[in-house]
Amino acid sequence: MSGSRMNRRISLRYILFVICMFAALLPTLMVSSWVQHQVQQNETATVHEKHLLIARNLSTALARYANDTAAIFSSANQQISLEHFHNDLSPLLKEINLYALFEWQQGRGQRFFYGESTLSIFNSVPAQVQVAMEQARANKNQVYFSGVVVEGVPQPTIFLAVYQGQDRFLMGALGTQYLLESQSEVRFGELGHVAIFDQYGRVLAHPNKQWSIRAKDLSGLAPVVLMRDNNFGVSEFYSPALQADMIAGYAKVENTGWGIIVPQPLTELQAYSLKLQRYAFFVSLLCVFVVGVISWYLACMIVRPISQVVDTAQGISHGEMGKFVNPKRWFIPVEIAALIAKFNAMAGEVYTSRTLLEQRVKQRTAALSKEVAVRKKAEEQVWQQANFDPLTGLPNRRMLNRLLSDALATRLETERVSLMLLDLDQFKGINDTLGHDMGDMLLQIAAQRIQHCILQGEHVARLGGDEFIILLKESGDGSRVAELGEAVLKTLSTPFQLGIERVYISTSIGVAFSPNDGEKIDDLLKHADQAMYVAKQEGRNRLSYFTASLQEQAQVRRLLANDLRQAVAKKQLHLHYQPIVDLNTGELLKAEVLVRWLHPSQGWISPSDFIHVAEETGVVVEIGNWVFSTAVAQLKAWKERGLSPIQLSINTSPKQYYEAECDVNQWLNELSEAGLSSADVVMEITEGLLMENSPIVNEKLLAFSKAGVEVALDDFGTGYSSLAYLQKFDIEYLKIDRMFIHNLEQDGDDLIVCKAIVVMAHKLGIHVIAEGIETEHQANLLREAGCDFAQGYWFAKPLPHDEFQLMLSENSACLLPQKR
Repeated sequence: MSGSRMNRRISLRYILFVICMFAALLPTLMVSSWVQHQVQQNETATVHEKHLLIARNLSTALARYANDTAAIFSSANQQISLEHFHNDLSPLLKEINLYALFEWQQGRGQRFFYGESTLSIFNSVPAQVQVAMEQARANKNQVYFSGVVVEGVPQPTIFLAVYQGQDRFLMGALGTQYLLESQSEVRFGELGHVAIFDQYGRVLAHPNKQWSIRAKDLSGLAPVVLMRDNNFGVSEFYSPALQADMIAGYAKVENTGWGIIVPQPLTELQAYSLKLQRYAFFVSLLCVFVVGVISWYLACMIVRPISQVVDTAQGISHGEMGKFVNPKRWFIPVEIAALIAKFNAMAGEVYTSRTLLEQRVKQRTAALSKEVAVRKKAEEQVWQQANFDPLTGLPNRRMLNRLLSDALATRLETERVSLMLLDLDQFKGINDTLGHDMGDMLLQIAAQRIQHCILQGEHVARLGGDEFIILLKESGDGSRVAELGEAVLKTLSTPFQLGIERVYISTSIGVAFSPNDGEKIDDLLKHADQAMYVAKQEGRNRLSYFTASLQEQAQVRRLLANDLRQAVAKKQLHLHYQPIVDLNTGELLKAEVLVRWLHPSQGWISPSDFIHVAEETGVVVEIGNWVFSTAVAQLKAWKERGLSPIQLSINTSPKQYYEAECDVNQWLNELSEAGLSSADVVMEITEGLLMENSPIVNEKLLAFSKAGVEVALDDFGTGYSSLAYLQKFDIEYLKIDRMFIHNLEQDGDDLIVCKAIVVMAHKLGIHVIAEGIETEHQANLLREAGCDFAQGYWFAKPLPHDEFQLMLSENSACLLPQKR
């Protein structure tokens, strides 16, 4: 082999190597860069939302404080204007940090009504106080807040001013302790904090105590400047104090001019992005190595057969007839295989003297092959349409029946046929909201993902809608079904990118085996469907095996549903009442209404066993109406007997609010006709009901609000708890779920969560009820955390109406705990 030919061979190999490397690495780098950019964008959006939410929530709390302060100050002004100042206002003034109340008149000085009379507030009126006095002069009886004053006063002070006429002003000196306490309650990250400013950009509360004492002027900061034109928002700026770039949410406090910013260094938020950069770098290095090896292998695979063709052609040219190219590799690209085939054909034609005859035979053979291919293609199209799903390309029900029949017929004694029925969770909602085109796209992607999970000899089919079937044979303990089920659950829980929409689904899988669960196709499909139903009932996104008990359960559930439809008419339902006590005093103030079913043959049935059946069959609306009417009638009877007043908390199902038969106005009419007030009942709802944001649900909740009926949010903390829902709807009570109470320990994570819920709820004017208290230790921890009410077996279990009536008739101020 000559040196020039070797050079050409090596050159071609390197050219192919470089082309493959470039073609493979360019998309890898582009995707890596795009993923990093998306992560940074999502991270920034999350931070913006968190900081803005903190600023707006705190501004709401400070606005309430300012309104309460102005109201108390106005009350003092009315007393002074009508008669004389009463000392009964002094505790209120002290509670809102108003340490001095005095009358000021030009040329006559000060006359104190509250505080040290010898206290010198100021010798000359500061400019920011003059502005507040001029505003008060222009609007008599209107209270105005001045900017913060630090010179000539014993502590940083905000002055309240109201004009009384004849150049007289009633002035109040308000300390900033509440603002400092509100600021100090919020901490996040290492340097994240909250700062509160007055209307001139001077510090009212800040982690740097000196800044608060001196009322440092930060009016030039970007968030403070933006606050002049916007009530709230998010801004990035440079902090000279920390010498770092910051991101801050900001919000104005209504009716005061105060402002709040929530800053945090950007460096604290970029840790994940930096980690992603390092990860992307190492992934790129790994890709370079893998692509290099594969590219070199492909280049050699392409060039080596070509070299064999060149060597064989050179031998034929030297008279070595009958030589053919015989590649030794097990895999050859189609194009090179075609080149070798043509070369060998040419060599054969040279070798034989019957070239013309062979050529005619080949032409005739090619014509016949084409005709056969056309017929075969047409038959394949008909067969394809009859046996395969046109959307996903998977076998349809007809082909599945054939595959399943063959599998059952050829099954060995040591084998069993496994049938896995998959039903996509949440698919209907996606199909309805995004449209059928997006739904079809999701089904196609889901079909591809499921196919990637199966092995050779296993089959995937589409039954129709969002149901798929996996068919396989296996020997042994069924480990392959468990392995395959786990792979399918994992791949289908990965997000689906449908155009610009990113959606999440899961799947429920039911499994049936032959011969254990049946030897007929219909039986296997029915049993797999029953197992799949159990997977959905247990929370979805899981695999469930068919058992003989499932058949019995299905029958029991059907009979239970039939009996439940007659339970109200046959007076089989009963109400129990579990006391809710004031944690501080132990006083019995409320009770939760719980429904129980006394079945004529099965005895007492727990709500956890029949409520979901009621929701599935629609009977829950009738049961809900009966519960409300019975509870109202019982409460009316207790009031007529002169028993201790009690407020009943009535549980409701989310399904009730979506049904037209559930008429909230009818409930309100029943309450009125019974001579009860809206304060006598509380309606308990779940977080999921608020998240749906349904117009029909919002209308019914609004009817409660207009009628003055209080609403409690049950099982708080187990779902997507959000301040947005608490602010949007009138919620009077939060019920902490028993999952946080069960393992309650001092300094434990559950206690921290409970304390956070209590602080947040109280800031929003919401009372907190703890469920499931079973020990004195739990009760003491929650009392120290500031929780308002509690219920649980430590106090009392749910009681029938006669036992609960006896408890009310005792008229005891304190409910003694009942240890189990």
